[in-house]
Amino acid sequence: MPLGGRKDCTRNDAAVMTPFPPLLPTLSREEDRLAALQRHELLDTPEEPAFDQITRLAAKLLKVPIALISLVDRDRQWFKSRVGLAVRETPREQAFCAHALQSDSLFVVGDASRDHRFAANPLVTGHPHIRFYAGAPLRTADGLTLGTICVIDNRPRPALSPEEEEALRDLSAMVMAHIEARRAVGYLHPVTSLSNRFRFLADIDALLADPAIRDRARLTVVTVDTAASQQYAELTRVLGQVSADAFEIDCARRIAACLPERTRLYHVSPARFACILVDQPESGLAATLDRIGSAIRSPFLYQGVPIATSTGIGFVHHPDRPAGSVELLRAATSAAHQSLETQKPWCAYDEEQDRASLRAFLLLRSLTEALAAGEGAADTATQNGGQLHIAYQPKVDLRRNGCIGAEALLRWTHPELGPISPAEFVPLAERTALVRPLTEWVIRAVLIQIARWRRRGIALPVSINISMLDLGANDFADRVAAMLDRHGIQADWISFEVTESALMTDRAVVDRQLDQLRRLGIEVEIDDFGTGQSALSYLKDIPATAVKIDQRFIRSIATERSDQIMVRSTIELAHDLGYRVVAEGVETVEACDWLRLHGCDIGQGYLFSRPLAPAAFENWLAAGAFRPAAVVMA
Repeated sequence: MPLGGRKDCTRNDAAVMTPFPPLLPTLSREEDRLAALQRHELLDTPEEPAFDQITRLAAKLLKVPIALISLVDRDRQWFKSRVGLAVRETPREQAFCAHALQSDSLFVVGDASRDHRFAANPLVTGHPHIRFYAGAPLRTADGLTLGTICVIDNRPRPALSPEEEEALRDLSAMVMAHIEARRAVGYLHPVTSLSNRFRFLADIDALLADPAIRDRARLTVVTVDTAASQQYAELTRVLGQVSADAFEIDCARRIAACLPERTRLYHVSPARFACILVDQPESGLAATLDRIGSAIRSPFLYQGVPIATSTGIGFVHHPDRPAGSVELLRAATSAAHQSLETQKPWCAYDEEQDRASLRAFLLLRSLTEALAAGEGAADTATQNGGQLHIAYQPKVDLRRNGCIGAEALLRWTHPELGPISPAEFVPLAERTALVRPLTEWVIRAVLIQIARWRRRGIALPVSINISMLDLGANDFADRVAAMLDRHGIQADWISFEVTESALMTDRAVVDRQLDQLRRLGIEVEIDDFGTGQSALSYLKDIPATAVKIDQRFIRSIATERSDQIMVRSTIELAHDLGYRVVAEGVETVEACDWLRLHGCDIGQGYLFSRPLAPAAFENWLAAGAFRPAAVVMA
């Protein structure tokens, strides 16, 4: 009788004593079948309600104590869902379901104790004492069988009725429909065919819902960033998406080879992978992370070209950090970012570091709200105590001892956190799309203030700091020109201060924008001069009018010979090239005298004044401590 026959195979003869065969015949297309099983990302996954509902329905409809959704791997059968059976897997040589793989329809055994194929099977001679078995294959559209849905009884039973056979086939179809729907709804990454972030989060939630794991086991969530985001974007831009896909496939292969046996790898976002480890000892975890780091830090070869990227590996333990799936993934990702930034092989989740990251996110969100609240209201924001406001620090002519202008400095008073330093929030804004509206808000507020001062007879130019990203935008100069026209401000009433680092991003675009600004009549200062990498070349090439020496060289200028040498050389070189020199951070009379003696043109710092609100700046001018050279008081 064929294996797929509907009737049972009970025989009352000596064959019942034949030892259970240790190996099953090799199935045709077995490697294709195993590959399909891997592609469907079902093995070693947590329980899922949809599968469990089908299994319970099978036990109820067929009136059996045990029902299983069994997946037949190379050397085991693993139960995706089970009712009435405690174990999660058994060796393949004991699997009734392995025989069912070869069946064209249902595979039924009426009394396993009297069947020569199963009489010596440990699952028959011992717990759960299988007697009756009926299994329906789980077959893909291309005819590859992943496993079965089966029902089991510990008592012999007659053949299934036609209605029962139909029910078991329908249940098999339901399981396969869910397996395919599971793929269709986006649980697999399209490039690597690994489970994606949605599956990852669902699997963590399922593990946390399992009392045996939630109460007695430790979960370790690991994330691996195989490239910094800008590196991945650059790889895609330069070599194309095909190369980026090849990179991710290679990284997935390398990482998977380093994981403990039967540990699932997830592809949670571009160039980022993750896994879940259960009760992994610290020594074993460290060894695993070291293996991963070594594997993925080796250059990736694309068409013979070695490509190296930065790599970050992070992990978090549960219940050390009790949280849900989304928070655990975020915490592990935070640790991976820390690994990237500190260039450490891997990092554990650091709550203090994470608080800093959360603060950064809070500030960005709050800054967005502050900008939205001040949109179109820069005038009132500078006057009525809004979150964002501008302070003005005087610039003093060191020869004539008079105020010749001011620098506009953005200030932010958070409603809950209080004053936030620009050194904290401006770099954050520069890493996001907030930098453009933030710069425009500042320029608009300054132009409104300049117009107000000009109407009152205060004719001082104001310098405004701009970001490297501002200069990197092709329309920046055009937008500035439009704002000048809108507010009736002449171009020579403002200037822009640009850091050296800004000039080193995209040289062609930056130079083009600077040329346009100069043609408008706006002067440009190189800010923080001496802290960049290419100071001399910029002095020669860029269309600037002034150089601003960074305060770190000024604060000890009266006593530190090395600072004196550098500053004196800078002043002489800048003057020879036609630049004015501004010294920031002037805090003592000794420093001011030294700078004046050595020909520095302009000073700025606490010796003259701290940054002031507009009204306070006007009072400072009126006091006349450093009388402005070109100002008429109203």
